[in-house]
Amino acid sequence: MAKKQLTLGEALRARRDQLDLSQAEIAEQLGTTQGNLSRWERDLTEPREPEVYRDLADFLEISLRDLAGLIAQSAYARALRELALLQVQSGDEGF
Repeated sequence: MAKKQLTLGEALRARRDQLDLSQAEIAEQLGTTQGNLSRWERDLTEPREPEVYRDLADFLEISLRDLAGLIAQSAYARALRELALLQVQSGDEGF
């Protein structure tokens, strides 16, 4: 079985827990708000400002290429959630 790829949110949460820091502390380090960080950790959104990407990669101790993979995985997970919701709302049995 293939290893599950982490989303940006999962990676952020794991790193924050590893460092025993609050969302507010990490948000301050990254120059964003606690609300933004919370949305990122829940894979509801990704950073909109390109300048945040370098800081995120540094915080996670990964390359920008690996960060792009996490962001892509977050978008994929979000799309699957939205499709599942549509399926439930329409009563469609197949996915």
